Formats: sequence, C-alpha cells, structure tokens
Amino acid sequence: MAASPSGYALGLTQLKQSESILNAPATNPTANDASKPAPVKQENISILKQDSGTNLSIMNITFAVTPTYGSAQTVKFTAPKAGWNLERVLIMATDGWNASSRESPKSLPFAIEIRDANLRLLYHYADTQLPYFTSSQGIRMADIEVPEMSMSGDFFVCFYGYRSIALATELQNATGNSYLFDKLTGQLYSYELPARNNQTLPINWIIRVLGQ
Repeated sequence: MAASPSGYALGLTQLKQSESILNAPATNPTANDASKPAPVKQENISILKQDSGTNLSIMNITFAVTPTYGSAQTVKFTAPKAGWNLERVLIMATDGWNASSRESPKSLPFAIEIRDANLRLLYHYADTQLPYFTSSQGIRMADIEVPEMSMSGDFFVCFYGYRSIALATELQNATGNSYLFDKLTGQLYSYELPARNNQTLPINWIIRVLGQ
C-alpha cells in the first residue's frame, strides 16, 4: 500500500457553520428497509468513539480518501458489555459538493461493512452517497441504521468510499484504532496519513457506532 491518499482540507469556519449537521446527524434511509425507525429510549443509548471525542467544530480535521479502490478506512471498536446491540453507524464524510458548485452532485457508490474480531464479514451495505454525504454545506455526518447485531468483544466497521468520498480524519490525539482493510487480501494494516517531507501523521477516522 505505497500509494498515498489525497486529502480535502476543511477550514475551521466551515466546520463551525456545519456544527448543527455534525452534532445532530440527519435522518437517512435505513440500511435494512426504507421505513422510519422506531423510537428508542435515549437513556439506554451509548455512542462508541475511537477518536479523541473533541467537539467536532474545533477538532483538527482533514478529509482523506483511501490509497486504493478496494481498501476501506476501518475503525476497531470494543463492545462495552457482552450482548451489546449495535444499531447504527455514524460516518462523517464529503463527496466534494456544496451549494457553491455549479453542477448538480453526481451519484457515487459507497459501502460499509461490519466485521468481527477475526475480520469475518457480519454485514455489508452499499448505496449511493446522495442521501448520506451530499450537503449544501459540503460535509455531513451520516446516520446509517443497520440490522440490530449483538456484539461481544472487538469488532470492526469498514468504510469504502472508492476514492471518491473522503472520510473525516482527525490529525491529533490518535487512539491507535484506525486502520486500512484490504478486501482483496483480507488483511488489516496500521495506517498513518502521508504528510510533507516523507513524514506521516497518526490519525483517527471519524466513524462512530451507536447501540444499547
């Protein structure tokens, strides 16, 4: 994986303007059906984060695509208790379109996967980005419902943007839980973002999960 991903710089002003979108994910079509999800008791909900947890409006963020078409930006999570139910995946990304664009946004594919501690596939979902990551403000935190899955121990969430959809990437306070997954080989790789002068930066992908 010698190729380097390109990055999309995002200014602090744009992040602050988009704070309402980032902290209150928009309602998206569900991954298992198009019906409206049933209300969930908020006191039972927990959000797992493997980034620093800093407020997104002041977090040091860029946007990056994967180095190869078939690789996925991947985050490792640990269920807070045995039998914890995974219900939603939150992903902050951009397709590069915003209100100042002269053309309408193009339809682009993306996919998410849930994998167990041994990287065995538990769930795969694919769609186009328009209802999830296209926003007049240029960025969006997608709230993607998945079939309820009982999780224990470690598991992984993989995001395939196919080099067209750039994932939010925290440039400080790396937790060591962000990877690249190569679907062709089935291998998981540690990853740091290429920088200037042959340097690399440890990073956190902004992928979070919600459940109870």
